[in-house]
Formats: sequence, C-alpha cells, structure tokens
Amino acid sequence: MNKYILFISFAVVSVSSCKPKYTEVAPKTGPVTEAVFASGNIEPGDAYTLTSLSDGFVVKSYVTENDGVREGQILFRLDNRQQNTQVAIAENNLIYARINASGAAPALRQIEAQIAAARLKLATDSATKVRYDKLLFTGSVSRQEAENAAVAYQSSLSSLRSLQENYRAAADKASQELKNTQSQLQNVRAGNQYYDLVAAASGKVYQVFKKTGDLVRRGDKVAQVGNPDSIVIYLDIDEGSIGKIKEGQQVLVELNTEKGKTYEAAISKIYPHFNEQTQSYRVEARFKTHASSMIAGTQLQANIITNRKENAILVPLIYLVSGNKVVVKKGENLDTVTVETGIRSDEWVEVLSGISATDKIVKLK
Repeated sequence: MNKYILFISFAVVSVSSCKPKYTEVAPKTGPVTEAVFASGNIEPGDAYTLTSLSDGFVVKSYVTENDGVREGQILFRLDNRQQNTQVAIAENNLIYARINASGAAPALRQIEAQIAAARLKLATDSATKVRYDKLLFTGSVSRQEAENAAVAYQSSLSSLRSLQENYRAAADKASQELKNTQSQLQNVRAGNQYYDLVAAASGKVYQVFKKTGDLVRRGDKVAQVGNPDSIVIYLDIDEGSIGKIKEGQQVLVELNTEKGKTYEAAISKIYPHFNEQTQSYRVEARFKTHASSMIAGTQLQANIITNRKENAILVPLIYLVSGNKVVVKKGENLDTVTVETGIRSDEWVEVLSGISATDKIVKLK
C-alpha cells in the first residue's frame, strides 16, 4: 500500500453563521514529497550460507555467533569414519591394480610362459617343415606328410600370435584398471574435504544452525556468514508501486529496535522477479551510515522518496468530490469543477490543473 508524505501547513477557515453550511479553504502552494512505504529487514552484506555437501554428525564446532572468520578457516568438522573406510578400500584396490599392471602380475606371467612354450613349439614345427620339404624333394616322404608338417607350422605360428595378442590385451586392461583405481582413490580422498566445512570468505558468523552432535544431511544449512562492514536493507514492494522505484532514490528507514530514529539509505538494486509467496518485488538498499550495533534480521519500516516538488497546489483530500472534482466558491455561488490530481496521501492531494491558488474551495456540510 502506498503512503505519501506531504510537507505543508494549511489554514482552514470555517464559514459560519448561526448554522454553518460548509467549510472553506484556500489552496496553498508549497513543497511536496512523494514516498512509497515498504517494510523489510536488514542482513549482512555479501552474506552466504555454509551448506554441508555430505552426511554426518558434527563432531567439532570451532565457531559460534559473532565470531570473526577468515577465508579457508575450518568452521565445523563432520564425522568421516565411513569416508575413511572408503579411502582405505580404494588404497588397497590401488595396490592390487599396481601389481596386476606390473611384469610380475600372475596373469601376465602365465601368458608369458604360454608364449615361451609356443615359441619352442613353433621352432620345432618350423625345423620339421624345412626337413620335410627337403625330403619331399628327394622322394623320401610323401606329399601328404610334407603338407601335414606345413599345417603344424602354421598352427603353431597362429597360436603364438594369439598368445601375444592376449598378452597385449591383458596388459592394456591391467593398465586401464590401474588408472581407474588411481582416479577412484583421488575421488574418495577429495570427498574427505567435504567433512571439513570451511569459510568461503572472511566475515562474521551471524547464525549457527547446527551444533556439536547434530546430524547433518547433504544440503543442510550449518551457518550464515557475512560482511559485518556492509549491511544490506531488503525491502518488499507491492506490484502497484514497483514502477516508481529507481536506483539511487533516497530511503528513510526506521528500525523496529530503534523507534523514533531515522536512518538514511539509497536504493542500490531492484530484483526483476515477483515473489509469489510474499506477493511483492524485492528491492535492495544501502545505508549511508550505520551503527555497529545493527543486528542482522532486524525488521524495519521505510519510506522511499520517489518524487519531490517545491511548488505544488495542495488541498485537503476530504474536499475532493467523486474522485476528481472540487466545489469552488465564486462570490456567493458554488460551482463544481473537475481537476487533474497528482500525488495523494491519506489527507492531502496535489491539484495539477482545474483551480488556482487564489480559488476558494468548500466542503459542504
């Protein structure tokens, strides 16, 4: 709901006889200020929520509210015994993978032995083939016997080549498994860092949501940290007023904890998103000066100065008839005049055209 501040004083004259029939007032020219009312709260600048990336119990809390922290400082430690077990398993798997990828691997040694035996057989079959080829030439053996010797040689050669291929495949597989286990170990070791919750930036701890012994699930909020030297005002603006808000506009703020005291701020950011839950737009403002005693989360009321006029014709709102008409006294006669209005409040309205400052307007009894 919009509210407007009008800085003007009026002299209202009551026209009376024995029984007055109307009151009379002369429009006045003076300064007027338009403001949009908003409620909100203050939060630390550059605030972030420390969130857990793993499950576990809080085994150590190193900070509490109001503590200052530096970037990279460990703030909370979660129980990581299960994670350490995963690291140990990955380390053992790496040891076996290294053995399997070395020349001493049992599987590779077995294939090497088979290759050595295949080479001996190939050498024997090769010598037999050569001898049978010579004997066939002298007619000492039959052609069938010579062909059988050639077939045996080719079979031994194929067996040797197959075993050599098996060796290369087994060696490649062992090498790939070694790389995989090395990556797995790196991953589980990296997972250990998620059990130490560290500050992403230097600042001050404003809220702690989990204490020692609490169970933390992945994604749970653990603490809120922010910059104590930069306080941000968050304001909720209704959709009927958001079009009047501009960056740089003056904001007059009254904290609920300091009633009667006004702080000056300025609009610094307008979020282009409508919040369905609050049915409002969010606007950010920054204090020109602020006290160190300001507490994050403090609720506040604010007036955003959206327009100023030094010379405006103003009349009491109750003198307005049918929304945009006033009754003007001309001599002894009364005449209804349509006017163009500007800024309105609960009590006053600016008249842009239709009457002048010298006219007399009346309110009928």
